[in-house]
Amino acid sequence: MRNFVVGICSLFENDVRQFAITAENEYEAVKKGMLEYSGNNVDELFWQSSPNYPKDYEGLCTVYEEMPFSILEVKEFLTN
Repeated sequence: MRNFVVGICSLFENDVRQFAITAENEYEAVKKGMLEYSGNNVDELFWQSSPNYPKDYEGLCTVYEEMPFSILEVKEFLTN
């Protein structure tokens, strides 16, 4: 497992939210980040399990183009 920081632009609040995510790859990290961003919303869960959900990272970039995100792999998370 690898550590990522996923930043998602919140269009309604006009700010960027950042999430510390542990995942196998960038694709899985973005999926988990979108779930956290949505508050584990049931609609997002259904969308991610649907056959129309992108199967690769490039597809995620296309489908979430109106909700810009950025991802960065980090060696370890800093804790307080």
